[in-house]
Amino acid sequence: MFKRLIKHFLFFSLILVWLAPNSAFAAFNPGRIISDEEFTDANSLSVGDIQNFLVRRGGVLANRTLEDFNKVSKTVSEAILEIGKLYNINPKVILVTLQKEQSLLSDPTPTQRQFDYAMGYGCPDSGGCSANAKGFYRQMDFAAWQFRRYLDFPSQFTYQVGRSYTFSDLNNSRKTTVTIENQATAGLYNYTPHVYNGNFNFYNFYTTWFAKHYPDGSLVRAKNTGGVWLIQNGEKRAIQNRTAFMTRFGDFSKVLEITQDELENYARGPDIKLPNYSLVRTPDLAIYLISGDEKRLIQSQEVFRNLGFNPEEVIDVSFEDVAAYLDGFQISNSSAYPAGALVRIRENGAITWIENGVWYPIVDRAILKSRFPNRKPSLTISNSELDQYTKGPALKLRDGELVRVKGEGAVYVISNGLRRGITSRQMLNQFGYKIKNVLVISPRLAEEHPVGEKLNNVNL
Repeated sequence: MFKRLIKHFLFFSLILVWLAPNSAFAAFNPGRIISDEEFTDANSLSVGDIQNFLVRRGGVLANRTLEDFNKVSKTVSEAILEIGKLYNINPKVILVTLQKEQSLLSDPTPTQRQFDYAMGYGCPDSGGCSANAKGFYRQMDFAAWQFRRYLDFPSQFTYQVGRSYTFSDLNNSRKTTVTIENQATAGLYNYTPHVYNGNFNFYNFYTTWFAKHYPDGSLVRAKNTGGVWLIQNGEKRAIQNRTAFMTRFGDFSKVLEITQDELENYARGPDIKLPNYSLVRTPDLAIYLISGDEKRLIQSQEVFRNLGFNPEEVIDVSFEDVAAYLDGFQISNSSAYPAGALVRIRENGAITWIENGVWYPIVDRAILKSRFPNRKPSLTISNSELDQYTKGPALKLRDGELVRVKGEGAVYVISNGLRRGITSRQMLNQFGYKIKNVLVISPRLAEEHPVGEKLNNVNL
């Protein structure tokens, strides 16, 4: 059911594929383009959602009407929702197919032929389009009907779940072997028998427009699974054990529950295997202190002994285990508190953090809840003792933290040190955030986190 691409669209598709973000290629699984649950979520959008989305895309569909089979006039938004519910197909699938096939969501001056064969239904690769499939409403209805038949009668069609196929792109310059993992993906290949540019474009449009992009620092878990992941630099990083989680993050209540599809939108980054501030020994007998994403070389056995490290706490690891950790500053005899320490100042009761000879002010107790939820000050020192160390910048909140400035109503999520505004209660719920996890922070601490770009549930 793949239409013969007109010249301008072929050019557009080639540009799209070659300019698509590397993360899209990295996360793309051609055997599972979309889950069956997502494909059939007919209630994913309201008429208002669809209309707002069309307006944002900038094409002509937001202001266009069409007639259904009974000659009843309706908006494109109404028609998409109606057809989606009739065949139990996600309206997002219809929207993406309109763009994939004819660029109708973005083209400011589409031709009549683009409307007549809007979904590419009845337009095979061999050329020509069926006159019986002509018409904007008819195209959307027939295509959604076809998608439903792929789901309900899978044995009647060429591409089936569990089997492997080799697909060529449009000019036969690239071949891709795919093992189809689920029925919705099989249906997409039966409709468009190409990985590139066809079904990759479907995936790229769908994830660009409709996948929620969780800010850096988010802790997530796919529904009905036990694994927790850190979203960082656009990748998902598996946290391999409870100790690694507790020593670095410390609070399971802040883990967001997301769908497997949302998790699979991220390429996999390096796993987090080692507990924070653990001592590890590589096969060359070098000993490192793990601190966040860094490994800090302890310069010698003498330094190890002089700083009071316990040899029984050293974990033997492979080079592979530490390969993803950046090289941090080396630990020498002059390194004060290389593993860091929370200390209380005797004169005023203030709490500060000292690490590697630098003390970092804690300007708000919210920092303790965010960065040190399971720790208390381990010692008390005087101001004169504190003056022996270099003063560093005030500590910031952990990325992924929800905050509200005292006296204000707006809620933010911290990402890369910035406050990203959450614009509504609906968005808060869509991302899975919990009001009970919002930290109330002082205006002084807020100053350490400038306001950044608002959190956006893609384009809805």
